[in-house]
Amino acid sequence: MILILTFTGWFGFSCMSTKNIPPKPDWLISRPVSIMDYIGIGSAPLTSDVNDYRQLAKKNALNDLAGEISITISNTSFLHKLAVNDVFNETFDSRTQTSIHENLEGYTLIGTFEDKTTYWAYYSLSKSTYQSLKQQRIQKALDNALSKFSMAMQYKSDFEYYNALVLFVKATEDIKPYLAEPLLTKYKNTEIYFGNELFNEILACFNALKIVPVKSKIAVKRGQMINDESLTFIVSDHTDRHVEGIPVLADFSGGGLINNKARSGKDGIVAFSIPKIRSKKNVENFEAKIDVATLLQDATNDFIIKKLLRNFGNKTVAVETTILNPVFYIETTENSFVKPTINELKEVCKETLIANACDFTENRAEADFVLTIVTDCRKTEEVNSVCKVNFTAEVTVQNQLGKTLYQRNVTDIMATQRNCEAAEKEADTKGKEYLKTRVMPDILTQLF
Repeated sequence: MILILTFTGWFGFSCMSTKNIPPKPDWLISRPVSIMDYIGIGSAPLTSDVNDYRQLAKKNALNDLAGEISITISNTSFLHKLAVNDVFNETFDSRTQTSIHENLEGYTLIGTFEDKTTYWAYYSLSKSTYQSLKQQRIQKALDNALSKFSMAMQYKSDFEYYNALVLFVKATEDIKPYLAEPLLTKYKNTEIYFGNELFNEILACFNALKIVPVKSKIAVKRGQMINDESLTFIVSDHTDRHVEGIPVLADFSGGGLINNKARSGKDGIVAFSIPKIRSKKNVENFEAKIDVATLLQDATNDFIIKKLLRNFGNKTVAVETTILNPVFYIETTENSFVKPTINELKEVCKETLIANACDFTENRAEADFVLTIVTDCRKTEEVNSVCKVNFTAEVTVQNQLGKTLYQRNVTDIMATQRNCEAAEKEADTKGKEYLKTRVMPDILTQLF
């Protein structure tokens, strides 16, 4: 009897629980399909805060609705002219879907449903209503863009290409959500596809600009600078009219370029310099091109627009740079009571210089650098047939004008032997090894 009552009680509770759950509406059982409306259904798990889960379900439903609004790239649109890659299209589509959601209006809440765990919301938006509201937004964006476009065209006719490009970019920013649309509109009583026209004018501005080096080939010795007279460029248009304010980006394959950005002045001139050439190659290239990234930064903060236009104006010009070996004149003086049979010190220096792409001369007037080394071996102590000798050296490097570029004193190189001749030979050997392995590399590092 007890078992029967227990079962009966459980069965009754189960039936009551089932009766408390309302049946699912048709729109949740089978998603509606409409040729007249966009549909959006979203859900959210129940929480203690009613407003929270209802707002989340609404957001998810509107996201779902926005996803039904497809993006088709018209063959008369800005994006079609640009022929952007698939990766960019994915990014653009994602940002556009976000924009569609943010601009959704005119939608209607059709119904909601809630069970013990989840809340659903169902929204509908008339396709004709959406298109009407969208056209109103497009027209507003076009009005703003056309105003900038008109000013840009005036700047272009006045050969003020920088101002024209900045305004063309700002016009692109105005119509960014609709870059895939044909944007048919009137300009100066003529119907135009605005996206096409805007693309063509931006491209025309960049194509009109050119950068010409004053010198197409230069030669410089390693360790010396390239001054701005050698790396001067002129920015002009297709009529050779000098153009002001265009940012230029430079690059030197040999490295060492400190400031790689500049803007053309009123005379169209832009110049660069390299403080010191370090390359060991025979030939390097100095390249210059319009700095599109800086120009875009001046015009907009929009990531999509920057990414969209970054490949415009990428023509590069180069100055062939021949790197000549620096020439050394070596002057050595060895003070010791055991005279060397050959000038070993000079040979040590030559060996190091040749290994590091340097030349040397016996004519001081022909040298770029004068390397002077004075060494001295002195007996410091002699006790009970034990002799101590100290090796010292004074090292200097000067340029053609006599300016000292490097100076170093070497001290504290000692040798101890049973006689002074052997001690001096050991000290001399240690000293020259130190000059070869420590001082000469230090000189090369400082100069180059």
